[in-house]
Amino acid sequence: MSARASASHALSLRPSTAKRASSASRRRAPSVIVRASSSSKVVVLGGSGFVGSRVCEQLARQGCAVTSVSKSGARVSGADASVACDFEAQSVDDVAEALRGADVCVSCVGVIGTDNDAMRVGNGDINVKAIEAAKAAGVKRFVYVSVASVVKDVVGATPLMRGYFEGKTRTEDALAANFGAGNSFVVKPSFIYGGDAFSLTPPRVTKTYGDLLSKILGSGAVKSIAAKSPGPIKLTLAEPVSVDDVAGACVVGALGMNTSDVVDGTDDIKACAAALKSA
Repeated sequence: MSARASASHALSLRPSTAKRASSASRRRAPSVIVRASSSSKVVVLGGSGFVGSRVCEQLARQGCAVTSVSKSGARVSGADASVACDFEAQSVDDVAEALRGADVCVSCVGVIGTDNDAMRVGNGDINVKAIEAAKAAGVKRFVYVSVASVVKDVVGATPLMRGYFEGKTRTEDALAANFGAGNSFVVKPSFIYGGDAFSLTPPRVTKTYGDLLSKILGSGAVKSIAAKSPGPIKLTLAEPVSVDDVAGACVVGALGMNTSDVVDGTDDIKACAAALKSA
């Protein structure tokens, strides 16, 4: 969610609108950069991030009107509007303002590689606030990017990244309570790869390297070994998933094309994303 804000068009306000905007700014309401408008809307939280930016692009290719919401409000390819909104600092009402008029919300907001409290807030509190705000704003459907069960079962059983998993669990619970079956969709990837750069925080490899890993770890022989192995080995041998497939699964959920409420792990996510390609 950290990127430099840029845009080709700023929102122009007539006097009456400006007065309302002035009042809103005192409530720390989000600032909006508008390129186009539409009566239907999908809001992507964390839209300027690694996964979120791909979700915006794929939604736009499906003809959706897309609003990207991030802390910076950075312009995102495919997004009709870019909204700056500090989820942690703002109230539920302020976040609801950023979601007003949306039919669907997709949250790609997540934090990793920090202390437990920060990960608990970044993966839990912020998303719970967004879910409650979406409910208050009348959003009909909510899609959330969580984490694969194999990762939670193995790493979550240790003291490592405890805040990360607690936050993710809290968000999934809030999603079930506020939107329930049929109106929510959870995408649960393990190790996501893509792009053209390596990264340590969060851990990430390029598309070229990730495709090679996926070919090896996705082979029948390796999958057979992984299925019979204890948790830590199973996780080590888990096939990574392309960021484009994760984004594709999110779009399937946003469009209501999913056949279940959860896709958990690479095989499920790839199958889900393939439904979009064949549509």
